Amino acid sequence: MKSVQIGAGLVGNIIADDMSRDFAVTLVDLDGGKLAKAAENNPKLKTAVCSCTDGDSLRLILEDADIVTAGVPGRFGRSMMEAVIRSGRNLCDISFMPEDFEELDGLAKEHGVTVIPDIGVAPGMSNFLMGRGAHLLDEVENAIIYVGGIPEKPVPPFNYQITWSAADVIEEYTRPARYIKDYSQAVIEAMGDLDLKEFPKVGALETFITDGLRSLMKNIKARNMQERTMRWPGHVEQMRLLREMGLFDENKRKLGGADVVPRDIACDLLFPMWKMDPDKGDRDITVMQVKVEGYKGNDFVTYTWDLWDRFDEKTWRNSMGRCTGMTCSIFAHALASGLISEKGVLAPEKLAGSDDLYEFVMAEQKKRGINYVESVKIVKDAK
Repeated sequence: MKSVQIGAGLVGNIIADDMSRDFAVTLVDLDGGKLAKAAENNPKLKTAVCSCTDGDSLRLILEDADIVTAGVPGRFGRSMMEAVIRSGRNLCDISFMPEDFEELDGLAKEHGVTVIPDIGVAPGMSNFLMGRGAHLLDEVENAIIYVGGIPEKPVPPFNYQITWSAADVIEEYTRPARYIKDYSQAVIEAMGDLDLKEFPKVGALETFITDGLRSLMKNIKARNMQERTMRWPGHVEQMRLLREMGLFDENKRKLGGADVVPRDIACDLLFPMWKMDPDKGDRDITVMQVKVEGYKGNDFVTYTWDLWDRFDEKTWRNSMGRCTGMTCSIFAHALASGLISEKGVLAPEKLAGSDDLYEFVMAEQKKRGINYVESVKIVKDAK
C-alpha cells in the first residue's frame, strides 16, 4: 500500500518513518533540503517537492495514495485539507489550523472520504480518550485534560525548555482560554486559575487553563470541561511578569529609540534560553492525564488515563514529537485497514465509541513504547 506524508518538519518526519514500516511512503515538502535530509536518514522514503497549498500539483502526487497524513503550519492547514479532500483521499492530519475544520465535513462526504483532524497527542489522543470516557458514561459531570511537554528536570532560570516555536508558546500565554462551566462556555485570561497538582512519576506540577478544547466543546456534553497545561512550579509567575511588562505585546512600540514589536524581541531572547539541546544532556518528557467522571446508572464512575513518556535515546527524538507523530500514524493505519469507515471530517472524540478501534489504538501505542495507563474508580449508588 502507498501513503503520502505532506510536510517534512520534525513531526512530519516521525510520521513518515513510522508509516514506512508498512507503506511505501512519499514525503512532500516545498523545501528540497529537508527532503534530501529525510531521504538520507530513511532510504525507503520517496520525495516530491511541492507546496501544500498547490492543489493541482498535490492531486497528481496523491492520485495513487491509499492514505494521506499531514503536518503543515496551521495557516496552510485548511487549504491543504481541502486539496486532499478534492483529490478523493482519506487524511489523518496534525495541522493546528485556526479555522473550524468541521466546516469541510460536507465536502468530505461529497467526495466519499474520511478526514481525522487534530490527531496528535493533545489535541488528538486527549480528545479520543475524553470521548471514550464520555461514551462509557450516561452523564458527564467533569472532564479535564492535563497536558505538558516539559524538561525532564526543572532547568533554571525558567524551569522550562521547548522543542518548537517560542512564538507558539507565547501565544498560549496570551490567548484567553475557553472552557465549559455548568454546561455553558466561559472565558478566562491566559494562564488563569493557577493551581498545583501531583502527577505520577513527576510529582507536583503547576497547571492552568488553556484554550485547547476546540471541537470538544461542541461534541462532548459535560457539566464542566477544561484543558489545563502543566509546567514545573514557578514558571507561570515569571511568564505573567513578562506579560505585564508588555514583552508579549504584538503592537509596535518605541523601545531604546527604535520601533519594535515587543513579542519579536521576547522570542529572540527567550528561544536560546528555552531551546532543548540533547547533545548537552537535555531530555524532555510528555505528561498527560485525562480524567472523565460522571454517572453510569446510579453509580459515580471516574475514568483516568495517565501518560508519562521520555525522550527516545535510540532514535534521538523528543517525546512530544514521538507522541504526536506516532498517534497520527496509528490512526492512519486504522483508517487504511478499514477500522474506521464513516465518511466526513471526524474529530477524534467522535471515533471513541468503537471498542475495536480503542483496543487497536492502545495496543499500537504500547508497541511503540508509548503507554497510557487506564484506571477506573466506581462509587456505588452515589446518585
